[in-house]
Amino acid sequence: MIASAVTAFAGLGFFLAGLHMLSEAVRALAARHVRPILLKLSRLPLSGPVMGTLLGAVTQSTSAAAFICMGLLNARAITFPAVLTVSAWSGVGTSILVFLASIDLRLAALAALSLVALFYLAALQRNETGRRGSELLLAIGVTLLGLAMVKDTGQGLQGNVWVQEFFEFSSQSWVYGFLIGFIVTLVMQSSSTVSILAVALSAAGLLPLKDAVVIVCGANLGSGLSVALVSSHLTGRPRQLAVWQSVVKGAGSFAILVPVLVGSAFGRFPPPPLASISPPMLIALTYLALNASGAILAGLLRQPLMRLLDMLVPIDQDKQQYEPAFLIDEAVEDPETALILARQEYGRLVGLMPVALSPLRLEEEGGSRLLDNRQRRQLAVELAQHLESFISEAVKSHPQNSDVSGLLLLQRCNGHLQSLIEALHGYMDELEDLKDPAPHEQAMRESMTETLHFLLSLLADHANGEGDAEILQRLTHGRGDVMTRFRNEIVRNETASNVNREALFVATGLFERMVWLVRELSAGDSPRTGVALG
Repeated sequence: MIASAVTAFAGLGFFLAGLHMLSEAVRALAARHVRPILLKLSRLPLSGPVMGTLLGAVTQSTSAAAFICMGLLNARAITFPAVLTVSAWSGVGTSILVFLASIDLRLAALAALSLVALFYLAALQRNETGRRGSELLLAIGVTLLGLAMVKDTGQGLQGNVWVQEFFEFSSQSWVYGFLIGFIVTLVMQSSSTVSILAVALSAAGLLPLKDAVVIVCGANLGSGLSVALVSSHLTGRPRQLAVWQSVVKGAGSFAILVPVLVGSAFGRFPPPPLASISPPMLIALTYLALNASGAILAGLLRQPLMRLLDMLVPIDQDKQQYEPAFLIDEAVEDPETALILARQEYGRLVGLMPVALSPLRLEEEGGSRLLDNRQRRQLAVELAQHLESFISEAVKSHPQNSDVSGLLLLQRCNGHLQSLIEALHGYMDELEDLKDPAPHEQAMRESMTETLHFLLSLLADHANGEGDAEILQRLTHGRGDVMTRFRNEIVRNETASNVNREALFVATGLFERMVWLVRELSAGDSPRTGVALG
């Protein structure tokens, strides 16, 4: 008994470790090729189902497929309706391993491990391709060997009293089996893994067919919910995509579970046409049917489901404007394209800056403020950092290419822009907290704020290729005397509170720094002109 239990857990360890190795090996081989292939397939008829099935087959995880879809969506490489279809059909591709588990795989496992030995004997693993290939074969061999051990041990445990009592208890109600599949999948975050284990237990005679099918249905629902839980920190379209995955999985689970339960109640499960098929193969077919039916139902009910998504996860337009709009990961391989996209993102980010002053401007008082100053600062900095990473990756890809000079210039401008963002929101922190400002304090705040809004608006036009750099240069020249006069007024005003005096004094310093930064960004250093910073 002890030896059988140890062997079973050892097989389970091989199986789970092998699945992890397989996932890593496949991702390493496909990381640079999956997205370009998907983009090419998007132009074909029925591209959504084909792309989704391919993505699921490569990743062997609907969770991984969902997050790749989120990446494509964030990069604007695919539309939201299209990515919903791709995500819905990704589960179909993950059924490959479940079908493989329904046949005898010990010989296949040994064959894969034998090929690993040949790779090492022939020293093929010394180059990159050989190393990746040997890692993939090793992962396949370990996974299949572990599954074979679980099957073999299960057959030895078939007569054990404790095992029989456990499965007799779980078979008393379909709810128990459904919850087992649901909870285990929430922990393991892989419905295919739980389904493969159900196949192994069924092949060993430990798990009746109906109970195995119910467990697979519960696992499928658990897989969808796990994606929603893991992505609970996301917002906007990515969050809607995660919820969509849960809805698709839930629809597929109940579309299969209800007929199974009804058929069992009338003694018609499995149906006569399927009675001659082996239980492991029927479980694999059930897994495929779960994912296919969910995808089909989601496609038929897309419009009402999309309205439901908008109700469950409303889009925060104010936050969404700080999401990258033009940065596409694949573009880093082409410096010219990367520069065009980075310029557009840079111009868009500069264009968002005047809006941050809205709470201080008289004509916009009382308006909607969905984001406070802290949130705007964080989102703007994150977008600038994202742009910085994109430019750095593009430069690293072609360090000797003459086209990267424009990227290096834009990178320097983006550094100045990050300083401008910090100064702007620091200015807002100081002036938003003025306590009952006196008329002259209010006038000083209004004067600086309106001037700053005007300069930032002109800078935004300039960054998008529409403004006149010479006008900005004139407007930002010789502001030192004005700021000195403002500071002298603050010092001479003995009636103002110390808190207000300190806030205004700090704000004048930040204002002066922002004027200097605007001048630097509007000089011949513009990323549009390609002239180096002075």
